[in-house]
Amino acid sequence: MRTKNSRAAQWRLRIPLLALAMSMPPGVAAEEAALPEIRVTARQDGSDTADAQGSASDAYRHRTATAGPLGRMPLAEMPYSVNVTSGELFTNRGAHTVSEALKTNPTVSTLMESSGYSSMSRVMIRGFTAADQSDLRDGLVDRSFTFVPLENVERIEVLNGFSGFLYGFSALGGSINYIGKQPTVFPYSSVAAGQYGGGVNYLHGDFGGPLDHEGRWRYRVNAYGEDGATYIGGSRQKRGLLSGVLDFNWSADTRWRLDFWKQRLEMRGLQTYFNVNPANGVFVPSASRFDASRQYGQDWTSNEADKSLVGLSVESRLNDTFTARAAGRYGKMWRDYLYVGATLMDNAGTYSLQAIGSTRQHETTRSAYALVDADFHSGPITHKLTFGYTGTMFTYTRGDDVKTALGISHVSAPLEFDNPHFSIGPTNYWTRSNYDNWMIGDRLQFNDAWSALVGVNHAVLRQRSRGTGTALAISNFSQRKFTPSYALMFKPAPAAMLYVSYMEGLANGGVAPSTTANANEMLRPSVSKQYELGAKASIAKMDLTAAIFHIDKVNEYIDPTDNRFKQDGREIHEGIELTATGRIGNRLTLVGGLTAMKAEMRRARNNPPIEGKTPVNVPRRQARLHIEYDIPGVAGLTLTGAANYMGSRPVDAMNTDRFDSATIYDLGARYRTRWLRQLLTVNLHVANLFDKAYWSYYRSGDGLFLGAPRTFALTVKTEW
Repeated sequence: MRTKNSRAAQWRLRIPLLALAMSMPPGVAAEEAALPEIRVTARQDGSDTADAQGSASDAYRHRTATAGPLGRMPLAEMPYSVNVTSGELFTNRGAHTVSEALKTNPTVSTLMESSGYSSMSRVMIRGFTAADQSDLRDGLVDRSFTFVPLENVERIEVLNGFSGFLYGFSALGGSINYIGKQPTVFPYSSVAAGQYGGGVNYLHGDFGGPLDHEGRWRYRVNAYGEDGATYIGGSRQKRGLLSGVLDFNWSADTRWRLDFWKQRLEMRGLQTYFNVNPANGVFVPSASRFDASRQYGQDWTSNEADKSLVGLSVESRLNDTFTARAAGRYGKMWRDYLYVGATLMDNAGTYSLQAIGSTRQHETTRSAYALVDADFHSGPITHKLTFGYTGTMFTYTRGDDVKTALGISHVSAPLEFDNPHFSIGPTNYWTRSNYDNWMIGDRLQFNDAWSALVGVNHAVLRQRSRGTGTALAISNFSQRKFTPSYALMFKPAPAAMLYVSYMEGLANGGVAPSTTANANEMLRPSVSKQYELGAKASIAKMDLTAAIFHIDKVNEYIDPTDNRFKQDGREIHEGIELTATGRIGNRLTLVGGLTAMKAEMRRARNNPPIEGKTPVNVPRRQARLHIEYDIPGVAGLTLTGAANYMGSRPVDAMNTDRFDSATIYDLGARYRTRWLRQLLTVNLHVANLFDKAYWSYYRSGDGLFLGAPRTFALTVKTEW
């Protein structure tokens, strides 16, 4: 076990840059280093219009996003495929979960729903998992190990593909950055009440503004509570969230920010996964044989989780050339669950049930960055240089799951079984992961048409585990590597850009599911490569993007011959992404696009039969379309509709079976008006309008998950 002094030594090299960023006293060189004057106006939520993007009136368009440690950049100048989902868009759609919020993003497919036993929301991008250490809050790593709250989120930024140069070790599919709601320039208040998910009632308050006459102190507070039945019979969900952000403008050049949030979640009557085994002749059944509102598990299943985060950041313009940025965040959480897993025994709908209980799992996350930006010229070339440190440390403890068989049931008449009331054992598994990254990147502007981005990241991963089980003996390792990134950009016109990029990525090995013979084993890190060719353009009021990608990575899979989680061969993913966001004419808004991809296994030495097969869970195609139409002659009334196509996915490495594709339609209406000098919004959204039965996704080790039936979301919101 490491001592307190050894932990302090981990951060010793990070102190100089932090000190540099925090050492600027108020008023230093104010005349020489003052920031350019910015004219400030306000929109309805009280925010500065310089940062007010993504509104419905602007067709949910965003013009900037965060490029990791490079900071905020214009989307039109990023040599990456980035999709930004406006908070106003997912609020208007009645979304309270990540999968619902990202339903308009055509590059994202669902991997886990929050109604499952872990309450986590996970997605796949370009056929790879984008989760865990790839999740960020305001640019700082925030491992999402439980329900992700959206009530304090302003927008969701999704970076498609590799992010090794930006974040070091990361998931290869992409990264998700949740940008929190920030303090407002002018006083702002809103209160919303409604219902969603079959019967979950909620109340949400959002307040912000200045705390003094000079506006040096500003705040934002979100308070949220919900309670009620979900669409699954015998289920219930209760959640509370308190979130706050405090800004202090120490001087014209230096701003401090303190943020925190705390959430408590309780769920009862969890939704059940269905395992299939094509090798034994049991195939994926038609989802139409199931009723998504029926409880196929047990009412006594449960999941409880508690999570807290606190962070501090500072940004200071040191002079006309240098700006320093530093931030740190600490988060802790616990969760425990008791759930039921189902395994289909035949093709007639008979299934066995197994109850699984966990010890209380604890996790802490420490993340930080200390960066310096430099703007300067070398002859005719303009440089925007960023260098510094980013790092994260995870600590995770848990114990062995306790399992017992409950009995046999059938989809036509699910049976109820008694709660086994497990005697849960002690915590016996501990792991720590340290990710340290030293990076330098330079954005070079040669002229109005040509620019480039060159950078390198030195990433170090140290993984340590202890506890019972033979798998842990090979989970202790360290790895370090330089990962470069190159991009060349060309602007044939002011509103268009072409780019080509190359990036290497580092991914920590996957963790063997608890159902495998080497449960909890973390496989070794691997290096992968990505090539990307893209185009971006703004035509009239429409933003268009296209990206062609090629990704080469190590393959990880569950070997059915010995039920072990392994690395063998390479996964090659090639595809194209198209997106469109904007307005056609004065009344019609469109958000959506499509992804078409070919993914296959190559060079599988230990298991040659899987060569040429599509990796488990990877869809070949998917498409999204969200439309809004402002009704003429009725001020404030907008009709909305959506189509969501999900391609089929294989459920085993040999592609013996797969679940069918599905298209789900949504419909809604929104009305905004002034009432007693306040802005009143009434929003109705109907998801899965035609109540289509479908499999939402399949997850290795867990099984198939039914998609939600037709549900209604109603919100009444007032703002002043």
